[in-house]
Amino acid sequence: MFRRILKKIGKSLLALFVLFQCYVLARLYLFASCVIPTYSMAPTLLGGDYIIASLRIPGRRIWEEGSCGRPIIHREEGIRRVRKGDVVVFNFPYFSDPNKMKLESKLYYCKRCIAIPGETYEWEWHSKNFQVYLPCSGDELTIDSLNYKDYRKCIEYETGNSLVRSGNVILLGDSVIHSYRFCQNYYFMRGDNAADSYDSRFWGMLPEDFILGVGRFIWFSRDKKSGKFRWKRMLRKI
Repeated sequence: MFRRILKKIGKSLLALFVLFQCYVLARLYLFASCVIPTYSMAPTLLGGDYIIASLRIPGRRIWEEGSCGRPIIHREEGIRRVRKGDVVVFNFPYFSDPNKMKLESKLYYCKRCIAIPGETYEWEWHSKNFQVYLPCSGDELTIDSLNYKDYRKCIEYETGNSLVRSGNVILLGDSVIHSYRFCQNYYFMRGDNAADSYDSRFWGMLPEDFILGVGRFIWFSRDKKSGKFRWKRMLRKI
């Protein structure tokens, strides 16, 4: 009798161990779970929603320590590129310094991709019109006194050098430049609740390196104020 009990306990523990290993592997290679803290993506996502983001769609990232503390990102082949309209989970580029882009794993944002590499995105803010071209990897763009601010953070992130204007001359480090060939693809992200969203309209373009995954469904939801479960939102496709 005692042996049978021990045998059952052993089988149960083994099953739990196998399930745990499967979960760990899935988290490493297939998906990430993220909580939505604000209402910037309302009504699609609400504060207190927990979502599953697919790592396989854009391809899983592999980090390698680079020079000057900047990581080098290798990405496995994914199912497809991020598309316009995808809900994307990404590393927020300005966690430490609002003027310097840096890849850190401490803070994730979730926004909708509304423009992809190769597109020009236009928007209006406080009665002013803005537009920006989103570079593709390999694009060589003219950099001048009119547009250098649009691309300064991106170029400084890619090169590690400062991009400044001196009169009508643009300096990258100590060298005068007239054009620049981009290494990354860039995306434009915005919250569905545009009036209450801190997104690319404020902090600029998002490099592909920063993308973690594409949101697929809400697996759990709880109202942050009342503490009540939102059953109707659970297992809802994004």
